[in-house]
Amino acid sequence: MRSPLRDLFDFERPETPGERLFFWLFELFVVLALSGHAWSWAVYLGRMEASLYPTGLARYLDVSLLMEPGVALGVAAVVTVLLLLGLTHRWPLAYLLALLGLHLLYVSRFSLGKTPHGTHLLGLTLLSLALGSLLFRTPLHRRRAAMGFTFFFVGLSYTLAALSKLVATGPGWADGTHLTLWILEKGTDMMARTGAWAPNPVQQLLLAYPELSTILLAGALLLELLAFTVWWRPFRLPILLALVGMHAGIYAAMQIAFHFAALELLLLALPWSRWLDRLLQVQWAARIGRPLLRLAQWCNA
Repeated sequence: MRSPLRDLFDFERPETPGERLFFWLFELFVVLALSGHAWSWAVYLGRMEASLYPTGLARYLDVSLLMEPGVALGVAAVVTVLLLLGLTHRWPLAYLLALLGLHLLYVSRFSLGKTPHGTHLLGLTLLSLALGSLLFRTPLHRRRAAMGFTFFFVGLSYTLAALSKLVATGPGWADGTHLTLWILEKGTDMMARTGAWAPNPVQQLLLAYPELSTILLAGALLLELLAFTVWWRPFRLPILLALVGMHAGIYAAMQIAFHFAALELLLLALPWSRWLDRLLQVQWAARIGRPLLRLAQWCNA
């Protein structure tokens, strides 16, 4: 198998207008999504009284200051400004500092004992954008590096997730009775929150046939193990679309949402750049696309 470096970065390949426009739109999606999360976490922090279970940086830094009135909102405002400044690529450190601010908000917001990981893919993508800005000066190299690091972290994170399951539980992780337990636990949570719970058709099917749950869990584990193959271009479309399907299955079975991760995987999987190149050749679309392309070029100058 050939080295993945060419497929990840491919600095020598000429860039099309559709690629430039897609990268800017993808970058804008990451910036807006993370800005929204920053404000959501800040608003929640304003209602917290204390950090009960410090995680990450919160184990070494006192984050109680972020629970003072208005402090978290101020951090969210600074993070938003840094993200928008990073989008213009006028200050290479902007994305890295925004990532630090986001992490402080994250570890403070989720210091009550339950730490979700639905935004981790967005965080790794921001790290990829930061590395591109810090390590490269030419716009083409910066864009190719950011996308290359993004694909690298996508493959690495999902494969490490599978290895972690195997290290912790072994192949028995795929036992369908585990999924039965998880579904019933989510039902208990729903019952405690709303006073009622009725399993949806997917949950009813899985509860009735644990062997089907075993097949699904084994398939998901194998898919995560193979996620590193997105480092090679030919495997990206099937693996990324399969991961989107896996997240849809997780939501149907356990009501655990990875909406932003699934949306990012769709953006990475489908040939948007090629479609944009074709669209820019259409007269009415070009009238809209050319101003956006000029804005993208100004941001990446």
